[in-house]
Amino acid sequence: MGTQRSGSNLLRIMLDQFPEVFGPHPPHILITFYPLLKYYGNLEDTGNFKKLIEDICRLIEVNPVPWDGAPLNREKIFSRCRRRTLLEIFIQINEFECSESGKKIWSCKSMESLYLLDKYRAEGFEPLYLYLFRDGRDVALSFKKAIVGEKHIYNLAVKWRADQEACLKELGNLDPLRYVKIKYEEYINDNASFIREICTRTGITYHNVDDFYKSDESKRTAAGGKMWENVTKPVMKDNYGKFLKELSEEEILIFEQVAGDTLVKLGYQLHFLKPGETKIFTPEDIAAFNAENDRLKKAIVHELPEEDIRKRKLQSDLIAEIKNYAH
Repeated sequence: MGTQRSGSNLLRIMLDQFPEVFGPHPPHILITFYPLLKYYGNLEDTGNFKKLIEDICRLIEVNPVPWDGAPLNREKIFSRCRRRTLLEIFIQINEFECSESGKKIWSCKSMESLYLLDKYRAEGFEPLYLYLFRDGRDVALSFKKAIVGEKHIYNLAVKWRADQEACLKELGNLDPLRYVKIKYEEYINDNASFIREICTRTGITYHNVDDFYKSDESKRTAAGGKMWENVTKPVMKDNYGKFLKELSEEEILIFEQVAGDTLVKLGYQLHFLKPGETKIFTPEDIAAFNAENDRLKKAIVHELPEEDIRKRKLQSDLIAEIKNYAH
């Protein structure tokens, strides 16, 4: 749970080093397919349900970072499903990979699934949640350079604040044994204490995973796109506070005006917003921010390696195909 660009791939690859854990790179199954369910009709119809399984498997198979698991056997996945729902397919695909690979536990780092917890509860799905959070100003700096996400500091602050507040609200309703809070700045300097806690909660035998960057999974992830290239390097223990040098004072102030309360709530210091100071952005301000955000999102695509664009296009083409054949 949380916002991307917060060290989630680092955590995922470390967890994947345990022989009991299947920790694949996420193709974002749930957030991709919930909006597409209207194209499949009644899932109680076996043909419709099998078509949904087929398309989800295809999404995984064209993921920019390949899964290191067994080939996705559609019939076996279908036979495992006890309910005709998207969430059940998602669960059983991961359970299938675990059983075929001799694993016991699987993880999913599709962090925007935090907005789907009501669907989890409705079907009695109760995972262990890992809430990973990072200084939002460093998250914003990272997103400004990435292919995904918002690009203007205002939009980045709105998104980051909404994600953290949603996570904190959900955790407030959970038994403390059902989640682990992981502060990125602490994790990169002492991952062992957090990993040990996860091991205790899941029954995994702890071992040191500091050589994660030498693993096949780190190499597969780095080959999947430029935005993941750092996972083949040791943990960068000084990878925080970079926003102070690389964001302008105006950008930092805007972020703090939008999300300062959440920054303070999570233990971060404000640098330019004075105590008690507030800022109300006008509709004209927000319209200008949104226009610039759209321009920056379009512009960054032209800066990416062609191979990165090609790999992502495979998934977008599949989604377009689903919408087309539905009509």
